[in-house]
Amino acid sequence: MDFAYAGHNVVLEIQATITSTPEKPSKGPMWKGVLVAYIVLVAICYFPVAISGYWEYGNRVSDNVMISLEKPVWLIAAANVFVVVHVIGSYQVYAMPVFDMIETLLV
Repeated sequence: MDFAYAGHNVVLEIQATITSTPEKPSKGPMWKGVLVAYIVLVAICYFPVAISGYWEYGNRVSDNVMISLEKPVWLIAAANVFVVVHVIGSYQVYAMPVFDMIETLLV
């Protein structure tokens, strides 16, 4: 899910559920959580993939990585499965405002 969506609206929804007072605003814990999440996501997930991909393929890769791959077949199949999982997960997050709007109109 982290790869599917940056979470802009979801972050606001989560922050709204945290108790917040003028003395102890919810901004502090939320900011720590966002920093840890992006450090884990970017530093541990994206950088190794980017570095190893550039190491292996260099600048021979086109803008669409899926088109650049020719073999091994299992890697292409796995990448396509991950794209489907990515789209299914991101649909749920992007559709939340639409569902909320429909629910508001019906109620």
